[in-house]
Amino acid sequence: MIVMLAIGVIELLSLFIGFSPSASIEAALPGVDVPDLEAPELSGAEVGPLSHVLSWFSVGRLPFLALLVIFLTGFGLSGYIVQWAANSATGSALNPWIAAVPALIGAGYATRYLGRWLGDIFPRDQSEAASRSELVGSYATIIRGEAKQGQPAEAKTTDLRGRTHYILLEPGEPGMTYSAGDRVFLVGRDKNIYRAITRLTPPQE
Repeated sequence: MIVMLAIGVIELLSLFIGFSPSASIEAALPGVDVPDLEAPELSGAEVGPLSHVLSWFSVGRLPFLALLVIFLTGFGLSGYIVQWAANSATGSALNPWIAAVPALIGAGYATRYLGRWLGDIFPRDQSEAASRSELVGSYATIIRGEAKQGQPAEAKTTDLRGRTHYILLEPGEPGMTYSAGDRVFLVGRDKNIYRAITRLTPPQE
């Protein structure tokens, strides 16, 4: 709780000095454009375990510090409930290391579902939306899976600020298939999925 209060105080003070710690942390982290992998249009997408984990924890839906506060709050409340239940049932509290296991599970689910709910209420700011739009017109490299129409694959690209993004894309050309290692050009975006072509020749590196 002390950590959460400290984060809140720091963020409040930052409003008066024009410096936002959360914005600085977001800028230092790699850009992660994590789509909602539970969306119907992504049912056949082949993505790596990291993307699944990030999507499960609602990463990208809220600022990093907001997710951190949710996680810490969930951990604290879950730990309190576990210890209260143990004390009521046995007359004594659990070993903190044992109580931490269900507390971590509770914190994980709190981060997932509360993060998704708050993310739907408070959409991403304009700068983040602009960053995703800027990806159209850049090159991306397929890193996992085989991209076909109706079956997106995972790719990596970089925005104008030099931040790396992991996205899902599928061919924008009928009958085309892209495999891992293929370099493609992003020409559009439809919700969670980018469209790409290979007709343009990428610049020499």
